[in-house]
Formats: sequence, C-alpha cells, structure tokens
Amino acid sequence: MNDDTFNIPSPILFHPLKHHLGYLRHFIHNSTDEAFYAAMPRIGASQMDLYCGELSLRNIGQEILGQLAARGIVAEADFISFLTQGEGYQNVSISDGSTWTLLRGDDYERYVHIHPARYAQHCIRVKAGALKTAIIIQRQGLTPKSDTAQVNALRMSIGLSAIKDLQESEGIGRIWEILTNTI
Repeated sequence: MNDDTFNIPSPILFHPLKHHLGYLRHFIHNSTDEAFYAAMPRIGASQMDLYCGELSLRNIGQEILGQLAARGIVAEADFISFLTQGEGYQNVSISDGSTWTLLRGDDYERYVHIHPARYAQHCIRVKAGALKTAIIIQRQGLTPKSDTAQVNALRMSIGLSAIKDLQESEGIGRIWEILTNTI
C-alpha cells in the first residue's frame, strides 16, 4: 500500500485492516494473495469498531497528533503522563465528529496506539469472523447469497470454522454490503 493516504504518521500505531473501511476496500482489491492471507490472522477473533468515515489514515493521524501537540504532548513521556490522567487511555474527537481511543503502544517508535472509540460516530461494531468472511468472499467475487459450502471452504482457508447457513448469517451480509457500497 504505497498510496500516501494509507500511511499513518509516526508515532501513531494503528491497525487499519481491523479499523478503517477505506483501507480494507483498497486491501481487498490491491494486495497480493500472499499478503492477503498473511494479514487475515491480524484481524483477530473478537469484536472491533470499524471506521467508515471519509478521513484517510494520514488525515486521522495528523489530526490526532495536532491535538496532542496543542496540549503540549510532543514526547513519549508527555503522552504517558496524559494517559495516566484517564485510567490508562484517553478519547479525542476529530473534525468529522468521530472519537478515537488513545492507548500506549508497545512499539518505541509508535507509542500512540489509536483505534475508533466503541460505538463512535462514523463507526460500526463488527465481529472478526463475520468481517473476515465478508472480506474473503468479496475478494473471490462471491456474495452473501453464494453457496454455503463454497464459502465454508474459504472460511477454513483462513482458519475459521464452517457455518450452518450463509443466508442466515446477517452479520456477514451486512459487512459485505458495507464493503461493497459507499456509505
């Protein structure tokens, strides 16, 4: 992903595959098979919030860094002190009204770990299994109305168990629609 809009500025740590719809759409259609299958485990196995707004990764990062700088937070020690004022995390809102949770990152170069705040504006809550399934069926050109056995073979290729009936899985269909359509 060499497009500059997909580069988040340092020292921010962000997992766009789990949390940014624009990045996901780009990744589905532009990654190699090797990169695609290697990335699937990084989505995890729990629920997460997916940002569906218009801002690029770069814009989100710049706005958050701008807010930190305006508060005098320019070094890791300043950031850690800021987090201790809020039970180990802080929430900030940016220009589009979305709210972002800031945590301490475990990478010394990217110590400002961000993700969309739970149920924030421009965000939806998704289950990892449904998200992974919607991603892989879209990459393969399938739909939520595809043959369940075919989808189950794809799910197993990324480490997910089989589902009983694809048509009854509302979560997969809902996320597939979001990935496919402009919100």
